[in-house]
Amino acid sequence: MLDDPQTTQTTGDRWARGADPVPAGGGTPVAPERSPLSVPEGFPSGYAVVDVETTGLDPEDRVVSVAVYRVDGRGLPQDHWYTPVNPERDPGPVHIHGLTAEMLEAAPRFPEIVEELSERLTDRVLVAHNALFDWRMLSREYARAGHRAPVTRRLCTIALAKELSLPVRNHRLETLAAHYGVRQERAHHALDDARVLTEILRPALERAVRLGVELPLQECRPVTRWREGGA
Repeated sequence: MLDDPQTTQTTGDRWARGADPVPAGGGTPVAPERSPLSVPEGFPSGYAVVDVETTGLDPEDRVVSVAVYRVDGRGLPQDHWYTPVNPERDPGPVHIHGLTAEMLEAAPRFPEIVEELSERLTDRVLVAHNALFDWRMLSREYARAGHRAPVTRRLCTIALAKELSLPVRNHRLETLAAHYGVRQERAHHALDDARVLTEILRPALERAVRLGVELPLQECRPVTRWREGGA
């Protein structure tokens, strides 16, 4: 996502700080809640709320962490998953994402997480804040690994907020979080940013239904080949 230290998942929705990278692993179920929202005709049946942290903003930059919350068509979270990623290069702005080269040394490389990540993205709409950025970074990583990203549509929470005409001064993540009463624990940590987006998505979907607003879904065209220096 455009706009800290490592965390490990513990019970519930709390994270414990740790010094070592968290290995890629099974997703943590999220307790379901009751919701009056039914999935309107034409709305997606499921979402993958995603955040990536990267070594920079250029096409040659690499992903250093990925988080995914799987969410059903009503906006209810089903589970979540997080992993640091060894970028095989300098980690870039450590002052932003908090992941040092030492912390990432033992982390899996992107080809090692492709299978599990794909399972979480397949047949879902990718949701992210400034979704084009997260989508492009993931698509390039897939291409580098010799795979095709299994995503066909994306939903940007910035674009959605604009469609909903929210009474906010800007569309930064912290502003939207404050509007919806969502607490940010660790800005620019992929897992916490994805959690915040998930908690924002549900009331946003409910407002879209009430107002009869069509979701601003965008087609995703994955990078299929990669050579160093460009797609």
